[in-house]
Amino acid sequence: MKINHKLMLAYLATILFPILLLTNYYFNRTSDLVIQQISDSYQKVISQANSGIYYNFRFYESIIDNLSVSPAIQLAMTNQSANREKGIYAMNQQIKEAVRSITIYQGTDLKSIEFYSLDQDVFSDGLFLFPVDRLKELLKLSDIPDHRFLVLTKENNNYYYSIVRPIHSLARFNLIGYIKLSMRIPAITNFNEAPPADDEKASLLIVNGSGEIIYSADPSQMGKQAPKQVFEVSKDINVDEGAGLSARIGGTPYVVWYGKIKNTDWTTYEVVPKASIESKINEVRNTFYIYGALSLAVFTLITFLITRQITSGIRLLHNKVTRVGKGFLGTSTSGAKRGKNEITELDRNFDSMIDNLRSLIHQNYVEKLEKREMELNFLQAQINPHFLYNTLDSIKNEIDMDEKDNAVRMVLALSNLFRISVSKGQNIITWQEEIDHARYYMEILGIRFGENYKVTWRIDPDILRMYTLKIILQPILENAIQHGLEGTAGNGEIVVEGVLTDKAIVVSIRDNGVGMSSETVQRLLEGSADGGQGIGIKNVDSRIKMYFGAEFGIEVYSVLGEGTEIRLMLPKMEEREYVPDSDR
Repeated sequence: MKINHKLMLAYLATILFPILLLTNYYFNRTSDLVIQQISDSYQKVISQANSGIYYNFRFYESIIDNLSVSPAIQLAMTNQSANREKGIYAMNQQIKEAVRSITIYQGTDLKSIEFYSLDQDVFSDGLFLFPVDRLKELLKLSDIPDHRFLVLTKENNNYYYSIVRPIHSLARFNLIGYIKLSMRIPAITNFNEAPPADDEKASLLIVNGSGEIIYSADPSQMGKQAPKQVFEVSKDINVDEGAGLSARIGGTPYVVWYGKIKNTDWTTYEVVPKASIESKINEVRNTFYIYGALSLAVFTLITFLITRQITSGIRLLHNKVTRVGKGFLGTSTSGAKRGKNEITELDRNFDSMIDNLRSLIHQNYVEKLEKREMELNFLQAQINPHFLYNTLDSIKNEIDMDEKDNAVRMVLALSNLFRISVSKGQNIITWQEEIDHARYYMEILGIRFGENYKVTWRIDPDILRMYTLKIILQPILENAIQHGLEGTAGNGEIVVEGVLTDKAIVVSIRDNGVGMSSETVQRLLEGSADGGQGIGIKNVDSRIKMYFGAEFGIEVYSVLGEGTEIRLMLPKMEEREYVPDSDR
C-alpha cells in the first residue's frame, strides 16, 4: 500500500469517524427540536384561531344581548294589538331603527337579524319579525333550546354562522321568543391576518359537538361529518390539548392537533400529513449531511495537501523509476531536488546514474545505425549490378542490329534510372521519383523483350509528394514479369495501385499470371523459392522492415492459376527524415 494511502487511512480513522458520530448525534438532537417546534407552531395557530373566533362571537353576542332587551323589540314581541294599531310599516321602522342603532358599525359581514315570537298570531312584517315555527323550519328542529347556541345555516347555497338566543319578557321574565343573528363565515373565521399554517398540505377544520364541519378552506367540506379518526381525538380525556396525535385517514397517516373554543361546543383541528412533517425533518437532516460533507471535504483536502507535501519527493522518485522501467530515460530537474534531505540526495544520484546509462545507450545506438546503413547499402548493391549487366548487353545488341533509336531510348532510360538510384547518396526519395524509376525500368524491359504485357498505373496524386525508401517497386515488377506472367502469351497485365489510409500508404502490384501455392508464397517471403524467385522481394521486405520497423513490409496474396498480388505497406512520410509515431 502506498504511503499516502496509509496516511489517508489514518486520517479516516482519526477524523472521519468522529465527524460522522457528532453529525449523527446533533442530527438526532436537532430532529427532536424541529418536531417540538413544528408542534408548537401548529398549536399556536390553533390558539390564535380560537382566540379570534371566541372574541368575534363575544362581539356578536353583545349585539343580540342588547337587542333582546331593547324596548322596541320587547314591545314588538309582546304587544300584538299595539302593533296592529301602528300598522306594519311603523312596526317595521321601529324594529329597523333599533337594529340600526346597534349594528351601524358592522359593515357587510352581518347577513341578517331576525326575531321569532312564540305568539302564533304575531303581526309579521316579513323582514324582521316572524312566528317561531319559521325558526324551527329553518333549523330543522322540533323544539328550540331555551339557551344560547351556535349553528351553521345554509341559504341560497351559501353557508352562514347563526347565533340563536332566547328573549325573555322584562316585565314577567317569561320566554317570549328568539333572536337569530346570522353573519358571513369571514366575520368569525377571519384568517386573513393569521394564516392557518405555513404548510400548504395542512388542513384547518372547525367541528361542532355533533361532528359537523363548520369551517374548512375547502367549501365542499362544509356541513359534512368530520372523519371519525379526527373527531374522536378530542374525546380522549387522557390526551392534553396541544399534543400531536397520530391518525390514519383513508390509509394515509396524519398528525392531528386540536383546541376547543371557549363557551362553545366547537373544536379546531389542524390536520397535517405525517409525510409533510417528515419532509421538514429530512430537510434538517440533508442540511446536516451537507455541512458534514463540506466539513469532511475541507478536512480531507487539508489532509491531502499535507500528505502530498510529505510524500512528494518519494512520489517523484517513484515516477522516475517507473518511467525508466518502461524505457523512458529522460530525467527531471524539478520537485524533490530543491530540498536538502535523504530523498533529494537519492533523487540526484538516480539522475546521475540515468545520465550515464543514456550516454552508453546512445553510443550503442549510433553503432547499430552505422551497421544498418552498411547492410542497406549491401542489399541495394545486390539489386543494381545484375540489372545493369543485362541492360548494357541489350544496348550492345540493339546497336549491333542497327536499332539506334531503341538503343538511345534505353540509354536515356538507364541514365534516368541510375540518376534516381544514386539520388545524391540519399536512401529516401519522393514517391514521384520512385514511380518514375519503375517506369524507366519497365521501358527498358519493354525494349529488351517486347511489350508482351500491359501495365496500368493507379496512384493517388496525394501520394506523389510524399517520401519513401528508394528502389522498392522495381524488384517487385521484375519478379511479376519474369515469374508471374510467364506463359501468358501476350495477354499479361500488371496493375500498380497506390492508396492512402489513415496511418499508411499501401501500394499493390497485381498480375494475372500463373499464381502460386501457399507453400511457394511462404518460400517467396523467406527468399528460398526455386530458381532464385523471391530474392528481390525478400531484399525489399528486409529493407523496409529494417528502416521503418516490423509493422511495415510486404504481404503476398496468390491463387494458383489466377494471379498474384504483392502489397507494400509503408508509412506516410511528409518529410525526408522518418520519425516513428512512438518518438513524436
